[in-house]
Amino acid sequence: MSLLLFNIYINELTSLSDANYNVFIIAYADDILLLTSSVTALQNIFRPFELELKYLDMAVNPKKTHCIRIGP
Repeated sequence: MSLLLFNIYINELTSLSDANYNVFIIAYADDILLLTSSVTALQNIFRPFELELKYLDMAVNPKKTHCIRIGP
């Protein structure tokens, strides 16, 4: 039940997704995944993402956060 409530609580975060710019926010269980087509796009979405989390009284945990770049 807690995972369902978490996803309902963070539902507004998914509004930051924009398929036109290849920016996707995926929430599964208690994890959130940001997918973009470039490092620049990730940097551009990360700040609004952090602000939305702050509004929800949440924060990014640096110890559990990873950035992976795939491709050239």
